[in-house]
Amino acid sequence: MMPQSKQSPLHVGLLLCDDIDEADRDRYGTYTAMFQNALDPGSDEIRLTAIRCFEGEVLPEPEEFDGYVISGSRYSVYEDRPWIKSLQRFIVDCWEQNVRVVGICFGHQLIAHALGGRAEKAESGWGFGIQTAKITERKPWMNDFGLSSNRPMEPLDDDRYNLVVIHQDQVVDVPPEFETIAENDFCPNSMIVADNKMLGIQGHPEFNKEFCAFRAEYRKELIGPEVYQRTLRSLAQHDTDSAIVMRWINNFLRQE
Repeated sequence: MMPQSKQSPLHVGLLLCDDIDEADRDRYGTYTAMFQNALDPGSDEIRLTAIRCFEGEVLPEPEEFDGYVISGSRYSVYEDRPWIKSLQRFIVDCWEQNVRVVGICFGHQLIAHALGGRAEKAESGWGFGIQTAKITERKPWMNDFGLSSNRPMEPLDDDRYNLVVIHQDQVVDVPPEFETIAENDFCPNSMIVADNKMLGIQGHPEFNKEFCAFRAEYRKELIGPEVYQRTLRSLAQHDTDSAIVMRWINNFLRQE
Protein backbone atom coordinates (compact mmCIF):
# COMPACT_ATOMS: atom_id res chain seq x y z
CA MET A 1 0.00 0.00 0.00
CA MET A 2 1.29 3.44 -0.90
CA PRO A 3 1.49 6.06 1.88
CA GLN A 4 -0.91 8.98 1.81
CA SER A 5 0.16 12.04 -0.12
CA LYS A 6 0.38 15.61 1.12
CA GLN A 7 -1.62 18.17 -0.80
CA SER A 8 -0.01 20.15 -3.64
CA PRO A 9 2.02 22.16 -3.88
CA LEU A 10 4.75 21.33 -1.43
CA HIS A 11 7.11 24.16 -0.56
CA VAL A 12 10.59 22.63 -0.56
CA GLY A 13 13.84 24.32 0.41
CA LEU A 14 16.66 23.60 -2.03
CA LEU A 15 19.86 23.82 -0.02
CA LEU A 16 22.45 24.69 -2.65
CA CYS A 17 25.99 23.59 -1.88
CA ASP A 18 27.32 24.69 -5.28
CA ASP A 19 26.10 25.99 -8.62
CA ILE A 20 27.04 26.02 -12.27
CA ASP A 21 29.68 28.62 -13.06
CA GLU A 22 28.20 31.83 -14.46
CA ALA A 23 30.01 31.43 -17.79
CA ASP A 24 28.19 28.15 -18.43
CA ARG A 25 24.69 29.11 -17.28
CA ASP A 26 23.48 30.28 -20.68
CA ARG A 27 23.92 26.74 -21.95
CA TYR A 28 23.15 24.61 -18.89
CA GLY A 29 21.12 26.86 -16.60
CA THR A 30 21.47 26.71 -12.83
CA TYR A 31 21.17 23.92 -10.30
CA THR A 32 17.90 25.46 -9.15
CA ALA A 33 16.41 25.23 -12.64
CA MET A 34 17.72 21.68 -13.07
CA PHE A 35 16.07 20.53 -9.86
CA GLN A 36 12.81 22.37 -10.51
CA ASN A 37 12.48 21.00 -14.04
CA ALA A 38 13.43 17.44 -13.10
CA LEU A 39 11.64 17.16 -9.76
CA ASP A 40 8.36 18.68 -10.87
CA PRO A 41 8.06 18.66 -14.68
CA GLY A 42 5.10 20.94 -15.28
CA SER A 43 2.75 19.48 -12.69
CA ASP A 44 2.93 22.24 -10.03
CA GLU A 45 3.31 19.67 -7.27
CA ILE A 46 6.45 21.17 -5.76
CA ARG A 47 7.61 24.77 -5.39
CA LEU A 48 11.33 25.18 -4.74
CA THR A 49 13.00 28.03 -2.92
CA ALA A 50 16.79 28.02 -3.18
CA ILE A 51 19.04 28.83 -0.24
CA ARG A 52 22.64 29.36 -1.33
CA CYS A 53 24.32 27.69 1.64
CA PHE A 54 27.77 27.59 0.04
CA GLU A 55 27.74 31.38 -0.21
CA GLY A 56 26.85 31.77 3.45
CA GLU A 57 23.15 32.51 3.05
CA VAL A 58 21.35 32.15 6.37
CA LEU A 59 19.62 28.82 6.82
CA PRO A 60 15.89 28.82 7.59
CA GLU A 61 14.30 27.28 10.62
CA PRO A 62 13.56 23.61 9.83
CA GLU A 63 9.78 24.08 10.04
CA GLU A 64 9.75 26.91 7.47
CA PHE A 65 9.49 24.40 4.59
CA ASP A 66 7.66 21.14 4.01
CA GLY A 67 10.99 19.43 3.38
CA TYR A 68 14.45 19.98 1.96
CA VAL A 69 16.71 18.79 -0.84
CA ILE A 70 20.48 19.17 -0.44
CA SER A 71 22.41 19.49 -3.70
CA GLY A 72 25.74 18.15 -4.82
CA SER A 73 28.96 20.12 -4.48
CA ARG A 74 32.56 20.36 -5.62
CA TYR A 75 33.51 20.41 -1.92
CA SER A 76 33.88 17.51 0.54
CA VAL A 77 31.75 17.07 3.64
CA TYR A 78 34.81 16.73 5.89
CA GLU A 79 36.29 20.09 4.84
CA ASP A 80 36.62 22.71 7.57
CA ARG A 81 34.22 25.29 6.14
CA PRO A 82 31.74 27.22 8.32
CA TRP A 83 28.81 26.72 5.93
CA ILE A 84 29.36 22.94 5.89
CA LYS A 85 29.39 22.80 9.68
CA SER A 86 26.22 24.94 9.82
CA LEU A 87 24.49 22.65 7.34
CA GLN A 88 25.47 19.59 9.38
CA ARG A 89 23.86 21.15 12.46
CA PHE A 90 20.79 21.98 10.38
CA ILE A 91 20.46 18.33 9.32
CA VAL A 92 20.59 17.28 12.98
CA ASP A 93 17.87 19.83 13.80
CA CYS A 94 15.69 18.49 10.97
CA TRP A 95 16.22 14.96 12.22
CA GLU A 96 15.21 15.89 15.76
CA GLN A 97 12.14 17.79 14.51
CA ASN A 98 11.08 15.09 12.00
CA VAL A 99 11.49 17.39 9.01
CA ARG A 100 12.07 15.43 5.80
CA VAL A 101 15.40 15.83 3.96
CA VAL A 102 16.70 14.33 0.70
CA GLY A 103 20.41 14.52 -0.10
CA ILE A 104 21.96 14.22 -3.55
CA CYS A 105 25.67 13.25 -3.90
CA PHE A 106 27.35 15.70 -1.47
CA GLY A 107 23.97 16.05 0.26
CA HIS A 108 23.73 12.26 0.62
CA GLN A 109 27.22 12.16 2.13
CA LEU A 110 26.50 15.11 4.43
CA ILE A 111 23.37 13.46 5.85
CA ALA A 112 25.47 10.40 6.69
CA HIS A 113 28.31 12.50 8.11
CA ALA A 114 25.98 14.61 10.27
CA LEU A 115 24.05 11.70 11.77
CA GLY A 116 26.81 9.36 12.86
CA GLY A 117 28.01 7.82 9.61
CA ARG A 118 31.12 8.61 7.61
CA ALA A 119 32.06 9.75 4.12
CA GLU A 120 35.57 9.78 2.72
CA LYS A 121 37.53 9.56 -0.53
CA ALA A 122 36.89 6.18 -2.08
CA GLU A 123 39.83 3.85 -2.60
CA SER A 124 38.25 2.95 -5.95
CA GLY A 125 38.78 6.53 -7.18
CA TRP A 126 36.47 8.61 -9.36
CA GLY A 127 32.95 7.58 -10.18
CA PHE A 128 32.06 9.34 -13.43
CA GLY A 129 29.47 8.76 -16.13
CA ILE A 130 26.41 6.52 -15.93
CA GLN A 131 26.42 3.78 -13.32
CA THR A 132 23.84 1.11 -12.54
CA ALA A 133 22.65 0.49 -8.98
CA LYS A 134 20.69 -2.53 -7.78
CA ILE A 135 17.70 -1.95 -5.50
CA THR A 136 18.02 -4.26 -2.51
CA GLU A 137 14.74 -3.29 -0.86
CA ARG A 138 11.79 -1.50 -2.45
CA LYS A 139 9.98 1.06 -0.34
CA PRO A 140 6.32 2.13 -0.82
CA TRP A 141 7.36 5.41 -2.47
CA MET A 142 9.43 3.54 -5.08
CA ASN A 143 6.58 2.89 -7.48
CA ASP A 144 5.71 3.58 -11.10
CA PHE A 145 3.09 6.21 -10.27
CA GLY A 146 3.28 9.48 -8.39
CA LEU A 147 1.53 9.65 -5.05
CA SER A 148 -0.43 12.69 -6.19
CA SER A 149 -1.03 11.76 -9.83
CA ASN A 150 -1.80 8.87 -12.10
CA ARG A 151 1.09 9.52 -14.46
CA PRO A 152 2.75 6.16 -15.14
CA MET A 153 6.51 5.88 -15.38
CA GLU A 154 8.40 3.39 -17.50
CA PRO A 155 9.12 0.40 -15.21
CA LEU A 156 12.69 -0.43 -14.29
CA ASP A 157 14.48 -3.42 -15.71
CA ASP A 158 15.14 -6.00 -12.97
CA ASP A 159 15.14 -3.47 -10.10
CA ARG A 160 18.18 -1.67 -11.47
CA TYR A 161 18.41 2.03 -12.20
CA ASN A 162 20.96 4.12 -14.10
CA LEU A 163 22.06 7.56 -12.96
CA VAL A 164 24.81 10.03 -13.77
CA VAL A 165 27.47 9.95 -11.07
CA ILE A 166 30.25 12.47 -10.50
CA HIS A 167 32.05 11.81 -7.23
CA GLN A 168 35.29 10.84 -5.57
CA ASP A 169 33.92 10.72 -2.01
CA GLN A 170 31.29 8.25 -0.89
CA VAL A 171 29.50 7.02 2.23
CA VAL A 172 31.55 4.24 3.82
CA ASP A 173 29.69 3.97 7.16
CA VAL A 174 25.90 4.22 7.22
CA PRO A 175 24.45 6.11 10.22
CA PRO A 176 22.40 4.37 12.92
CA GLU A 177 18.71 3.99 11.97
CA PHE A 178 19.57 4.13 8.25
CA GLU A 179 19.59 1.21 5.86
CA THR A 180 21.11 0.77 2.42
CA ILE A 181 18.44 0.13 -0.21
CA ALA A 182 20.52 0.35 -3.41
CA GLU A 183 24.10 -0.62 -4.15
CA ASN A 184 26.74 -1.49 -6.71
CA ASP A 185 30.32 -2.75 -6.53
CA PHE A 186 31.82 0.72 -6.92
CA CYS A 187 29.52 2.42 -4.39
CA PRO A 188 28.03 -0.09 -1.90
CA ASN A 189 25.87 2.60 -0.26
CA SER A 190 24.31 4.10 -3.37
CA MET A 191 21.01 4.91 -1.68
CA ILE A 192 20.30 5.06 2.04
CA VAL A 193 17.12 5.84 3.93
CA ALA A 194 15.89 6.27 7.50
CA ASP A 195 12.23 5.27 7.63
CA ASN A 196 10.28 8.18 6.07
CA LYS A 197 12.58 10.86 7.50
CA MET A 198 15.70 11.13 5.38
CA LEU A 199 16.87 9.81 2.03
CA GLY A 200 20.35 9.93 0.50
CA ILE A 201 21.16 9.21 -3.15
CA GLN A 202 24.73 9.15 -4.46
CA GLY A 203 23.79 9.65 -8.13
CA HIS A 204 22.56 12.82 -9.82
CA PRO A 205 18.98 12.49 -11.12
CA GLU A 206 19.01 16.23 -11.90
CA PHE A 207 21.91 15.86 -14.40
CA ASN A 208 21.47 14.78 -18.02
CA LYS A 209 24.02 13.07 -20.26
CA GLU A 210 25.05 16.29 -22.02
CA PHE A 211 25.92 17.98 -18.74
CA CYS A 212 27.85 14.93 -17.56
CA ALA A 213 29.90 14.97 -20.77
CA PHE A 214 30.62 18.67 -20.22
CA ARG A 215 31.79 18.04 -16.66
CA ALA A 216 33.99 15.16 -17.81
CA GLU A 217 35.65 17.41 -20.39
CA TYR A 218 36.06 20.17 -17.79
CA ARG A 219 37.74 17.73 -15.35
CA LYS A 220 39.59 15.69 -17.96
CA GLU A 221 43.06 16.29 -16.56
CA LEU A 222 41.90 15.78 -12.98
CA ILE A 223 40.17 12.43 -13.54
CA GLY A 224 42.73 11.06 -16.01
CA PRO A 225 42.38 9.46 -19.44
CA GLU A 226 41.10 6.07 -18.28
CA VAL A 227 38.18 7.48 -16.28
CA TYR A 228 37.48 10.02 -19.03
CA GLN A 229 37.21 7.34 -21.72
CA ARG A 230 35.14 5.11 -19.46
CA THR A 231 32.79 8.02 -18.84
CA LEU A 232 32.28 8.65 -22.55
CA ARG A 233 31.61 4.95 -23.18
CA SER A 234 29.00 4.83 -20.43
CA LEU A 235 27.23 7.88 -21.85
CA ALA A 236 27.17 6.31 -25.31
CA GLN A 237 25.93 2.93 -24.11
CA HIS A 238 23.32 3.78 -21.47
CA ASP A 239 20.36 6.05 -20.82
CA THR A 240 19.46 7.30 -17.37
CA ASP A 241 16.44 6.55 -15.19
CA SER A 242 16.47 10.09 -13.81
CA ALA A 243 12.73 10.67 -14.29
CA ILE A 244 11.91 7.58 -12.22
CA VAL A 245 14.32 8.51 -9.42
CA MET A 246 13.00 12.08 -9.36
CA ARG A 247 9.48 10.67 -9.05
CA TRP A 248 10.66 8.63 -6.07
CA ILE A 249 12.04 11.79 -4.47
CA ASN A 250 8.75 13.59 -5.15
CA ASN A 251 6.86 10.66 -3.61
CA PHE A 252 9.21 10.55 -0.61
CA LEU A 253 8.75 14.24 0.11
CA ARG A 254 4.99 14.03 -0.25
CA GLN A 255 4.35 11.26 2.27
CA GLU A 256 2.20 12.08 5.26
